[in-house]
Amino acid sequence: MDLKGVDLNLLPVLDALLRQRSATRAARELDVSQSTLSSALARLRQQLGDELFVRTGRGLRPTARAAALAAPLADILERVRDQVLATPRFDAATAQREFRIAHTDVGAYVLWPRIVHAVRARAPHVRLALRVMDPASLGQALADGAVDLAVGSFPRLPPTLIQRRLYDRHFVAVVSRTHALAGRRLSLRRFADTPQLVVHGHSGVQDMITELLAAQQLQRRELLELPSYLMVPPLLALGEFLAVVPTQLAEVFNAHGTLALLPLPFKLPPSTVRLYWHRRFNDDAGLRWLRELLVSDLSPGSVRA
Repeated sequence: MDLKGVDLNLLPVLDALLRQRSATRAARELDVSQSTLSSALARLRQQLGDELFVRTGRGLRPTARAAALAAPLADILERVRDQVLATPRFDAATAQREFRIAHTDVGAYVLWPRIVHAVRARAPHVRLALRVMDPASLGQALADGAVDLAVGSFPRLPPTLIQRRLYDRHFVAVVSRTHALAGRRLSLRRFADTPQLVVHGHSGVQDMITELLAAQQLQRRELLELPSYLMVPPLLALGEFLAVVPTQLAEVFNAHGTLALLPLPFKLPPSTVRLYWHRRFNDDAGLRWLRELLVSDLSPGSVRA
């Protein structure tokens, strides 16, 4: 029989009648009138080509065809309730799955240890995979499910992605403790004249600095361009260079007190660190749990910008 010709809404009626062996009790269980149930039974008989139930002094007795349907029908309905209709749950304490999170190199260096600690404390069997990706391919990776979440400042990601603000990231100048500027007020002139380590990240901070200096008829005289912030600390140790880095990263770099953090002699707009995901996975119970955990752990009150 072609399923297109079957009213699947009748299956719970047949199941209730098989269990209750009474039209009255079956109607009460289904919360329908007896006339509605009788109409449904008539349609079942027509569709299945069988009497299905015979009225006796002991109530409704199933025919051989109906009795043979009792077990598979109960199994089908239980599977539909448990696997199709039930709201998926995520038990962090027992869950075994992998979450893939994309960061910039700065985000990975600063936030990844914190994220790993927070997840492992609550979900010890969950695996985490770090992805450092080109932002140009990140939107598609989120849409395809190759990456579950992205954390960082990605202003050029597609607007169709869902995003949630985590915190604002500010910037600071950093030099070695042995540098001539350590402990001194940084003027625009001193800033421009100091050899600098420059990382052209996705925030556009270095371009903004160049424009701010140009507005004052100044320009930086000596720049050493780097592909990553992670190359900054060993070069600062030479004692010659200054670098403009996110404040939070500077504090991590300065864990052993070998650097000096200096306020910038101009104002830079902060870059906002956000959590990004694709709407295809908005209702995934595990990812919903992970998003709420990250929002709580990386909220403005718990992360210094």
